[in-house]
Amino acid sequence: MLARTSVVTALAAVFAALPARPARAQRSPECERCHASREFLLGVASDRNVGAGLVVTRAALSGGPHAGVACAACHTGVERYPHQPAAALRVVCGRCHAEQDSRWRAGVHARARGDAPAATCVACHGGHDVARSGFLPTAAGRAHMHEACRRCHPGQVRSAARDVHGDSIACTSCHGTHDMRPVPDEATRKIDVALARACSACHTKESATYWGDVHGRTAARQASGVEPIGADTAATCISCHGEHGIRRASDPAWRFAVADACTRCHEAYGASYRDSYHGQASKVGSLRAAECADCHNAHGVLPASDSASSVSATNRIATCRRCHTTARGGFAGYRPHANPRSRAQNPLLFYVWLFMNTALFGTMIGWGAHTVLWYRRTMVDRRRRAAHPRPEAPMPLDAGLRGGGPFVWRFNLVFRIVHAMVVITFFLLVITGLPLRFSCTAWAPALMGVLGGASSAGLIHRVSGVFVFGYFALYAAYVTLRLWRATDRRRMLLGADSIVPGMQDVRDAAQMVRWFFGRGPKPRFDRYSYMEKFDYFAELWGVGAIGFTGLMLWQPVFFARFFPGILFNVAIIVHSYEAMIATAFIFIIHFFNVHLRPDKWPLDAVMFTGRATLHYMEEEHPLLAERLEARVRAGPPSPSAVADLPAPPPPGWMNRVGAVTGLMLLATGLALVGLILWGSLC
Repeated sequence: MLARTSVVTALAAVFAALPARPARAQRSPECERCHASREFLLGVASDRNVGAGLVVTRAALSGGPHAGVACAACHTGVERYPHQPAAALRVVCGRCHAEQDSRWRAGVHARARGDAPAATCVACHGGHDVARSGFLPTAAGRAHMHEACRRCHPGQVRSAARDVHGDSIACTSCHGTHDMRPVPDEATRKIDVALARACSACHTKESATYWGDVHGRTAARQASGVEPIGADTAATCISCHGEHGIRRASDPAWRFAVADACTRCHEAYGASYRDSYHGQASKVGSLRAAECADCHNAHGVLPASDSASSVSATNRIATCRRCHTTARGGFAGYRPHANPRSRAQNPLLFYVWLFMNTALFGTMIGWGAHTVLWYRRTMVDRRRRAAHPRPEAPMPLDAGLRGGGPFVWRFNLVFRIVHAMVVITFFLLVITGLPLRFSCTAWAPALMGVLGGASSAGLIHRVSGVFVFGYFALYAAYVTLRLWRATDRRRMLLGADSIVPGMQDVRDAAQMVRWFFGRGPKPRFDRYSYMEKFDYFAELWGVGAIGFTGLMLWQPVFFARFFPGILFNVAIIVHSYEAMIATAFIFIIHFFNVHLRPDKWPLDAVMFTGRATLHYMEEEHPLLAERLEARVRAGPPSPSAVADLPAPPPPGWMNRVGAVTGLMLLATGLALVGLILWGSLC
C-alpha cells in the first residue's frame, strides 16, 4: 500500500525540476496543474480531506467577477510555487475593494472572535464562486445570502424565514452590507435608530409619522446624546415589531403581543389596561376590543397634552368613534387608565372600589365563619350520635326524601321554573364572565375557545342577561298579582310566612350562634330561615346591581347621553365585584347550606321535585311542620303543586334526573371555585 504524503510534498516532488517563480506572474493555467484535478489532490492528501474550495478551474471562474484576476492577486500569501497550504488561506480583498474593506473594518464582523475576525469576506461572499453584485437582489441571491448568514446566525435566520419579510427581504436590507453594526449599538447609545432608518427605506408612510412622534423624536435625540436616557430608551421599530419573526399587523397574535410590548415601557398604563374591559377581552382573544394603537395610533404617537394627539381632550371623542361610531355626550369622559386603588388620582373610584371590596370580604368572612361553625357543630352532634348507635333506615341521595312519607308540597310550579331559570342563567353568566375577570390566567383563553371565542361568549352572556330581566319581570308580576289578591296583605308581607326579614330573624341568627358554641338549642325556623331570606334578597340586589351596570357596559353610547363618563368606570367596578360576591357566595356558602352540610350531603333536590317529606320539614322548618302535620297526615295527596298540601312521592324518573343534574351542577360549581382561586393568584 502506497503511503500518502501531504499535498505540499506531492507538489514539490512533481515540480522539482521546474525553477521556482514568483507567484505574482502566475495565472490560472499554472495553478490548474494541481487545483483542477480532485483526483490528484485526493491522491496526494495525507488525510483525504480535500474541500470543494481547493478544486478550481478556469471554467468555474469564467462567469464570475474575478474571471480576469490572477490567483495570487487574492491569495497574497502565496509568493513561491509550490506553496504551503497556510499561505493560500490569506485572502486580501481590500486591495481592489478598498471602500468596502474600510466599512467592513468599522462593522461588527471585523471584530476579533479569538484570533480571527467574526466573519471575513469569504464567509459571506464565498471563495471562488463569488457572485456578481446584481445577483444578490434576486430571489436566488437572497437565498444564497440567507444561507451564508445562517451558518453563524441559525436562530435569527430561522425566525426571519417565517416572518412577514420571509424570502422577499435579504438580511442586508435591514442590517446593511459591509458596515453592519451590533444590535444594540454603543455608537448610538444602544438606541436602534440604524435599524429604524433601514425600516424607513421601505415603510415610507409609517416612517413619516414615526420620526415626528414622541417615540421617533426621543429616539433620535437620545441616540445623538442630545437627551439623556432614563430608565427606558425610546421605542424604535424593533421595540414593538421585534427583530426577527415579524408578523403582519393583521395577525391576531401580533395584535396581542404588541400591547405587551407597550407595557414593557409603560408599566402603570399597561397594568390599568389589563384591568380594563379592552385589555381583558383582548387577552382572551377578542379581535374587536381596542388595543393600545387603536386609541394612541401605531405611529404618530403623541402625549395627551399635545393638541394634535389622538387622545387629547379635543380629539378623544373622534378617536372613540373609530369603534363606537355614534359616541357623543359623556362617552369620552370614561377613563380607560384610571386606577381605582389610588385615592389621590381617583377619589370617587377609590371609595367605590373600597366599598365593593369591603362587601366582598365582609360577606365571605362573615358567612364563611357561619359555615365553618355550622359544620363543626354538625360533626359534634354526629359523633355524639355515633357513641349511642341505633337502627336507622338507609339514607337516600336526596335529603328531601329522608324519613319516608308522607310528603308535602313545598314549592309550586312557578317557583320551580323561576329557580331553574336562575340556575341556568347564573351558570351561563359565570362561565362566560369568569374568563374576562381572570384573563391573566392560562385557563381563560382556553375556556373562551371552548365557548366559541370572545364574541360568542359575549353573545351568550348578554342573551343570558336578557333572560334574567325577563324572568325577573315575570316573577315581579306574579308576586304583585298574589299580593293584590291576598286578603291579608299585612300577614303576607310581615307574618310568619313572609320572605321579608324581621326581628325574629335577628333572634334566630343570634340563637344559631349560641347553638354553634353549645350554649343553647338550635333555633326552630318557620317557612323561611334567615339564611333563605338573605339568599332571596341578595338575588334581588344582584339582579339590580349587576343587571343595570351590565346594561350600561353593553350599551355605553346610549347611557352616555345621560351619565358622565366616569360612571362607566364605576359600573365596571360594581359589575365585576358584585358578580364575584354572587359567584363566591352561591358556590361556597349557598352550596354548603343547601347541599354540602353533613346532614344533607350530597344534595337537596326539593326545589327540583317541589316536595319534601314531613320528616325533612320537621328538621328544617319545624314551626311550619307543626302547623301542617295534621293536614298532611290526614288528607289525600294533591296532584297539583299547591304549597302546604299533601303531595304524592316524586316519580322515580324525577328523582334520578334531579340527582344527576344536581350532582353535575355541584361539580361544575366547585370546579369554578377552583378556577377562581387559581385566578386570584395572578
